[in-house]
Amino acid sequence: MPGRRQHGEGSLYHRKDRNQWVAVADLGWKGGKRDRREFTGPTPDAALEKRAAFLDRRRDGFTLPRGRQPTVSEWVLHWCHHTAKAKVDPNTWYRSYRQKCEDYIAPFFQKVPLAELSAEDIEDWHAAMMERPSRRGGTISPSTIVTAHRILSSCLNEAVRRKRMPYNPASIVTPPRADRKRPEPPSAAELDAVLAACEMWPNGARWVLAITTGLRQGEALGMRRPDVRLSDPASVTVGKPQSRISGQWVYKDPKSEKSRRTVPLPAIGARALALHFERQPVSDIRGLIFTRPNGEPVHSRDDWQDWQDLLASIGLPRYRVHDLRHAYATELLEQGEDPRVVQDLMGWSTAAMAEIYTHVRPVMHARVVSRLDRRFGGEG
Repeated sequence: MPGRRQHGEGSLYHRKDRNQWVAVADLGWKGGKRDRREFTGPTPDAALEKRAAFLDRRRDGFTLPRGRQPTVSEWVLHWCHHTAKAKVDPNTWYRSYRQKCEDYIAPFFQKVPLAELSAEDIEDWHAAMMERPSRRGGTISPSTIVTAHRILSSCLNEAVRRKRMPYNPASIVTPPRADRKRPEPPSAAELDAVLAACEMWPNGARWVLAITTGLRQGEALGMRRPDVRLSDPASVTVGKPQSRISGQWVYKDPKSEKSRRTVPLPAIGARALALHFERQPVSDIRGLIFTRPNGEPVHSRDDWQDWQDLLASIGLPRYRVHDLRHAYATELLEQGEDPRVVQDLMGWSTAAMAEIYTHVRPVMHARVVSRLDRRFGGEG
């Protein structure tokens, strides 16, 4: 007995005059008309396979309408799921592009024809976005609007290349100013407290590694045994970062050539990993270093929760996991390390990233004053 038909599945029949089978996809009513697509084949299975392939493509994306110019909303969804998805890093697409296109861009431009989009329409969109409530309270941040604007502009650039619109109006509109707030990483004293707590913490090696190497979360969770060298000189090599996309584990290439790097591992990190290997009850078949008790990969959400639990256990504020990366860069600079070396160890593509990740602390101010005192004779 056949199962229930899925949404979009229509009838299957034999067209005798052409000796072909026809599988119908019923997409519902649009503009007062029934939107039906027909897929033909010499056998019932061939026709059904064509229809199934169409519905699979349409399920997570969008199929442009036939017989008329698309709206901005329709074009954005089509571009997001059929063009950007093939070019953008999977994790970036899933967590940024798709969310921005589906939640922030497409709903506003549902009635605007693509070819008629104006700069004023985009300015109206900016204004609406600035008043839109955020899930965390308040309104959407300017930095989020800037990111959405850039995604929309890339989408419209593609429309111009395909001659679906005369020019890109987003290119002449300035998005709201986004003053990027510098995050405050844990202090040196707080890092010492975390390292002390890690000696007894079940997953302590994970956080010793983060503090002493500055690896990104996905880089650490995707690390495998062959990526670690415990003999002198100890080091870790960034392999394929781990992420969870649409319920599937994905191990992707590093985000840039600079991200492919080997980072020296200090003695405290080597000892923590060696002890972790001895205690690890179940090894993942892929050789992952950090796993759940049953050997399965660790989800980034569970990793975050373990970090929060550790902070709470020693009375520290709720820092982000990524703040340990900021702290690592800051520690290197406080110790007088060459910024070019820091750039290499962090895996930054440009030195400008240091302006975001590093933080001037009192210890740096004290070092400057000490040098000035020696220079100008301020010391007694």
